[in-house]
Amino acid sequence: MKTAIAVLTCLCFAGAARANVTITGTGKVTYVPNIAYVHVSVSSDAATAADAWKKNGDLVHKMFQALKEFQVDEKDFKTAGLNISPRYEHPKDKAPVLVGYTVTYDLHITARQLARLGALLDRLVESGANRGMGIQFSHDRLDQLIEQARLNAVADARRRASAYVTAAGGSLGALVSISDGQRYQPTIYRMEHSPASAGANLPIAGGSQELTASVTVTYMINNNLQPLADRLEPFPASGVN
Repeated sequence: MKTAIAVLTCLCFAGAARANVTITGTGKVTYVPNIAYVHVSVSSDAATAADAWKKNGDLVHKMFQALKEFQVDEKDFKTAGLNISPRYEHPKDKAPVLVGYTVTYDLHITARQLARLGALLDRLVESGANRGMGIQFSHDRLDQLIEQARLNAVADARRRASAYVTAAGGSLGALVSISDGQRYQPTIYRMEHSPASAGANLPIAGGSQELTASVTVTYMINNNLQPLADRLEPFPASGVN
């Protein structure tokens, strides 16, 4: 019987040692953007590929000139794509008819003067930008902000895990595992522009942005209950072998 009690006690402690709690924590950081990433395209049509190429090239040169006028450093803009494709008409019950060519040029820009961003976009549209324009706000210390959000997420996970385990009568033990979760991606604002839609000094407001990160952690649970062996009443000495 004593042997049975000892085995039962060991099993209880072994079960407690294997008990874990897994929690996903979320961390947030609010910041004011000081950088905007701009994507802009210009597209031109013509009867021949050469004419479409030249027409589009002239507009790209105007866009580059606009960037220089706004003192955008050459390292802050780059070609993101270049495409030339035929255009066809599709008459009913007839073979497609080649009617011309379209050339599209994509440009990525890092804008560091947000106070002049609206005026810059206006100038780019006036210079020929006529396809989907996208803006993504960011910060030049984004890595540090992400790191702070992760630390906040770990603190949130530990606080919640401790609250649950303590309420259940235990306490947090050693850290078993930790895994990084998804990170919030800033919103990309997209606009379709044509030269006729350009306005003077388009207002652009970056406001404040929120960056979030998540982390999943697993802790061992320390069982603070009185051991089973201490809570069992001793058997009478008589009749026990």
